[in-house]
Amino acid sequence: IRNPVVYRALNQARKMINAIVREYGPPAAIHIELARDLSKPWDERKKIEKEQKAFQDNKTEARENFVELFGSEPKKDELQKYLLYREQDSQCAYSHKEIDPNRLFEPGYAEIDHALPESRSHDNSQNNKVLVLIAENRNKGNRTAYEYLGGASDSPRWKQFEAWVLSNKKIRKGKRDRLLRKNFGKDEAKEFSERN
Repeated sequence: IRNPVVYRALNQARKMINAIVREYGPPAAIHIELARDLSKPWDERKKIEKEQKAFQDNKTEARENFVELFGSEPKKDELQKYLLYREQDSQCAYSHKEIDPNRLFEPGYAEIDHALPESRSHDNSQNNKVLVLIAENRNKGNRTAYEYLGGASDSPRWKQFEAWVLSNKKIRKGKRDRLLRKNFGKDEAKEFSERN
């Protein structure tokens, strides 16, 4: 944690939670609202809470499906790959080719890509990740989907990608915005980077 204010706040929260555990035992759950959430209206906070619960339920279900399909608990990034595989209806985000579930964890076959390049956005969130065939990721390089797929010239590949993103109801708005982002020059990248 680079920010000293954030570090102190988290340290104090940890001390308070430890004191609660010593006094009353471990809680069933801990809910922390960040200051940016408190400025939102109650109904919007409830909506966010509902979305977070749905995401957690989906993750639990995916873990159970993973064990059933592959016969073991997921290792490191395997669950994340599998979640993206399900979200994208087993298609590579950029080429829309079918991703073979039997090869999903094979080195050099498919990997997680950052829609807005992490080196430019510093965004490593789930909303910035897609599953792609390795050749697509290598060809895309340090570009956004818009830059890579020829969005500026309104190419057929960009149009197909845009239609695919908009038609997939499993893709949340935050991710959809990143995938379809057109302007990501130095100023936008700096703003994104500072926020992340």
